[in-house]
Amino acid sequence: MLNKGDNRPIGVFDSGVGGLTVMRALGERLPNERIVYVGDTARAPYGGLSAETLLSYSRDIVRFLLDKDVKVVVLACGTTSSTAYDALCAEYPDLPLVDVIRPGVAAVKRIEGWRDLRLGFIATVATVKKGLFVKLLRGEHPDCMIESRACPLFAPMAERGLFYSLVTKWAAEAYLSDWRGKIDALVLGCTHYPLLAGVLGEVLPSVKFLDLADETAKATAIRLDADGLLRSSSDLPAHEYYVSGPPEAFDAIAEKIQKKPCKAKKIVFK
Repeated sequence: MLNKGDNRPIGVFDSGVGGLTVMRALGERLPNERIVYVGDTARAPYGGLSAETLLSYSRDIVRFLLDKDVKVVVLACGTTSSTAYDALCAEYPDLPLVDVIRPGVAAVKRIEGWRDLRLGFIATVATVKKGLFVKLLRGEHPDCMIESRACPLFAPMAERGLFYSLVTKWAAEAYLSDWRGKIDALVLGCTHYPLLAGVLGEVLPSVKFLDLADETAKATAIRLDADGLLRSSSDLPAHEYYVSGPPEAFDAIAEKIQKKPCKAKKIVFK
């Protein structure tokens, strides 16, 4: 039987603008797909919140996205991917879910000679505390040389558009300068962090950066294809943006990231 595809949109959510790096990668890999994006900017940052609170917030957003009739939900957030993904999979068994942590682990394993690499993993406090990325990687290779570190200032800086600034450089030096010459690759375990790549590259020259955004887009494309959910319409897709905080603040930063205007709508979670 001919598969006619599925023209419903992809749902993507994050605490704020970081998930736009995933949305950008999705647009490059799946240019025909419509996307509904949610940034929970009023309750950001997520990095210092409890697992229970993060799950509650994630449920709010998933319910909103289901009301928008999405066909898949992408957790474009390292923190919720680490803390809420398994519970959401159990609660929504018929909803395809894609996180950013597992595609990142798969990407490390595709690097030639990865078992001999000295790896660094940076993320929010909640993600590092959960330890899922390290646990999954060591499940493949118990002697994997990986160190993880929380960088709690990075996401708030990205939310304010401080992608490349003196204060961002100061924070990067404070967090990471002792890893200079001691790691071969750095996993950016928060989707905000690729926005700071210029500064990170100056602090850790000659280090390979692993960006979870493209890996997540790749995993989403594979999932949609496998489930027969790729969009069949050739019409130019119109994306939608929703935020829980002031839309104007989000729009200004989103335009910097996407290189095009963004008009988000305000939503209120009860």
